[in-house]
Amino acid sequence: MFRTPLARTLPGLLARAFSTTPRAAHSLPLQIHGTGSGTVQTITVPGKAYTIATDTYTVLGGGDASPSPVSYALASLSSCNQVTGFVVAKDHGIAVGRWDVKVDALLPTAVLVGGAQGNPNFEEVTLTVKVQTDAKGKDFEHFAAEVDRRCPITQLFRRSGVVFKTEWVNEALF
Repeated sequence: MFRTPLARTLPGLLARAFSTTPRAAHSLPLQIHGTGSGTVQTITVPGKAYTIATDTYTVLGGGDASPSPVSYALASLSSCNQVTGFVVAKDHGIAVGRWDVKVDALLPTAVLVGGAQGNPNFEEVTLTVKVQTDAKGKDFEHFAAEVDRRCPITQLFRRSGVVFKTEWVNEALF
C-alpha cells in the first residue's frame, strides 16, 4: 500500500512556503515573457537561462521552425503527468522507472483558420501513459487516479470542456 508520505520524503519542499504572503503561502508564482513577430515568438522565464521558441505550421503561415503553441500545450500535458506522477509516487512509496507518454488530439480549424463562430478548443484529447512501477492492482489504479487529480495541466484540459480520455498501463519495473 502507500508507505511514505511526501512530507517525510521531501521535507524541505513542503516545509517552505512558495510565497511570503499568508494568502498565497502555498502557491508557486509563475511568469513568462514572450517577444516576437509574425508567427515566431521567443519566450523567456525570468531568472532562468533557457528560452522557449514557438512557431506554427506552414499551413497557418508559419515557418514550422519550432513547435507550435498547441504542440507545447500537448507537451505540457505529457510532461506534467510525468512530473506529477513522480511526486505522487514519492508520496505513496511507489518506485517508478521509465515513462512512455503519448498524446493524441483533434484540433478543429474552422474557428482558428476560417473565423467561424464556435469554440476553437481541441475536440478530443487522449492521454496514454505507460509507466514502470512496483505498484500492483488497486494500488496502481489509485496511483493513476491520484496523478489525474493532482496534475494541473490534466485538470486544465478536463475542465475546458474537451473530450478527455486517459489510459494508464502499468509495466513491470525491472
